[in-house]
Amino acid sequence: MLPQILLIVGLTGLLILLANTCLKFTKGPLDTANLKKRLGLLQLKFLTAALINPEAERREIEMLQNKIKTSSNQLSISSDKDLRQLFASNCKYIQSEMADVNLLERSSWLKFRELMFSFDEFYFRN
Repeated sequence: MLPQILLIVGLTGLLILLANTCLKFTKGPLDTANLKKRLGLLQLKFLTAALINPEAERREIEMLQNKIKTSSNQLSISSDKDLRQLFASNCKYIQSEMADVNLLERSSWLKFRELMFSFDEFYFRN
């Protein structure tokens, strides 16, 4: 009786692991696409000189970064050339904003810059 129970518990564990793995591989591309879309919108705001709320942008992008970190592995993130380019260009725009001596909400911009640059450094500059 005990071997049968152990077999059932073992098979249940394997099924749960299989389901989690399948969900991860399904969610990864979707989460990556959502982050790319958000970074593309941010890039457009910089290009059109639209008003940017650094605190709101930081919160939204941080949430998307956390999702992609849990649904994708480091190699798949690092090898995404479009994502790399979006981070590189947005980091340059943020750095340009930081150079403005009259920049409002400087502390929010600093937090936003740290979020973007740390992700860029970890996944694309190693």
